[in-house]
Amino acid sequence: MTTIDPRRRMLLRCVGGLAGITALTPTALLTACKDNAAAGTKREGAGHYGLENGPFDVDIRLRARPDTVPILPGTPSEVWRYTAELRNGPADTITPVGDSYTGPLIRLRRGQRFHARLENSLPEDTTVHWHGLHVPPDVDGQPRLPIKPDEAMTVAFDVRDRAGLYWYHPHPHGPDGGRVGFQSYAGLAGPLVIEDEAERALGLPAGDQEMILVLQDRRFAGDNELTYIGSGMGTMMTRMRGFLGDRILVNGQPDSAREVATRPYRLRILNGSNSRIYKLAWSDGRPMTVLGTDGGLLAAPRQYPFVALAPAQRIDLWVDLSANDPGDELRLLSDSYQAGMMDNMMAGGMMGSGMMGGADLPAGTRVPLLALRVTRRERGKERLPERLAEDLQTPPVERDTPLRRFKLGMVMMRGFAINGRRFEGATVADHEIVPLGHTEVWEFVNDSMMPHPMHVHGLQFAVVGREQIGGRRGWSGLAAGLVDSGLHDTVLVLPGERVRVALTFADFEGLYLYHCHNMEHEDNGMMRYYRVRS
Repeated sequence: MTTIDPRRRMLLRCVGGLAGITALTPTALLTACKDNAAAGTKREGAGHYGLENGPFDVDIRLRARPDTVPILPGTPSEVWRYTAELRNGPADTITPVGDSYTGPLIRLRRGQRFHARLENSLPEDTTVHWHGLHVPPDVDGQPRLPIKPDEAMTVAFDVRDRAGLYWYHPHPHGPDGGRVGFQSYAGLAGPLVIEDEAERALGLPAGDQEMILVLQDRRFAGDNELTYIGSGMGTMMTRMRGFLGDRILVNGQPDSAREVATRPYRLRILNGSNSRIYKLAWSDGRPMTVLGTDGGLLAAPRQYPFVALAPAQRIDLWVDLSANDPGDELRLLSDSYQAGMMDNMMAGGMMGSGMMGGADLPAGTRVPLLALRVTRRERGKERLPERLAEDLQTPPVERDTPLRRFKLGMVMMRGFAINGRRFEGATVADHEIVPLGHTEVWEFVNDSMMPHPMHVHGLQFAVVGREQIGGRRGWSGLAAGLVDSGLHDTVLVLPGERVRVALTFADFEGLYLYHCHNMEHEDNGMMRYYRVRS
């Protein structure tokens, strides 16, 4: 067995965590880490945001901290992860997701009053963003309200959203750029499920028949060390394209398999990867039966030949194994598709060898994700409902609904931009101020070479238009699997596309973010604040 040197582990954690000092010697880096940690131990809490008054139906303690966990055979890998403690609330509020680094599943009920103490045991600033939730801006986990090392912040909000799969992850951005990509890649991400009585009444598969699956790609080197973006020749190219790993992990584990019975199952899937787009399909060619998207259940089930799932998006699937026999195996795949010209270039030659940021598992590669192994015969009581959600209401769009246009592109030699502007902290341009209580149509126009999954904080929206306005620049094979029905907080805009979404800015005034959820793109400038005001 290989022994892990604690001094080496501390050093590796800090190399990723301290911006601007990576040129120092290992000894200087280690000293900087110790100084950083020592300074943090004297700090007090960072404040309380949200509801001031209890009682609270749910109260948790959520801590971000370094750890080592077994991922591949052999030496455990260094990660950053969330751990949680339930201080008050139903016993099933917090449950582990497998036995790796994935953050615990937080299960809430619509209408609950939620309180959380967020603790930062990392060597750098972080936040906790409640991705997809309709919450006040000060509890949204934005970079303008960081949690310093060895500090804590308490947040509270009412659970207003529809039943569905959401998630939580860090959203820090410092003077030297964003840290969403690094911190999420290090392991800081976890699923969050909201339930309500209407969904429970449908009798959808639950318990062992419900699978929460977090898809992530990672790269390992040496003694199973997670490696992110280095400092070599390929750094710039990788930041332009987005990080791609060479192993697919499901809930933090490779080569995932589940033993199942001859009955229906519900698979609730989150794309937690930094930039990889998955083309979800079944190995036997059966259609994908979609129950819901980012913002909860559809009005009725819909079938697709496959499902395109971009970073940050979620999909809710039904799969019925009643016609299978013990001994059968059904595999969930990411099927092949044609990626863009940049990905094709980087996948070959010197770039494909890793010298220029190439990936051993390029975008669009066919790869298995999860094996469902039928081991027993059971008769399930679950039946696919003809109708799913009566509460699915999309923002109303009329002839005179205002339209705002956002052009997605690059600023040469500087990174990514929206309407020619890069991230400027809490600075808001005139065209980024929206009226409280109004519905608007936002049009995302992608005239670049790369896809951009666009995420808007603080609300769910409806996709009301998608059209091709130019060449796809090599991207093909995904269009038939774009699930635009239902409600979303993230929409994939492929190269040469114009996508329109309808949004209603209800309940809360203040600052929210909108950005590309290719994490390297948002860290490199493709992120802006917008302001809601009355």
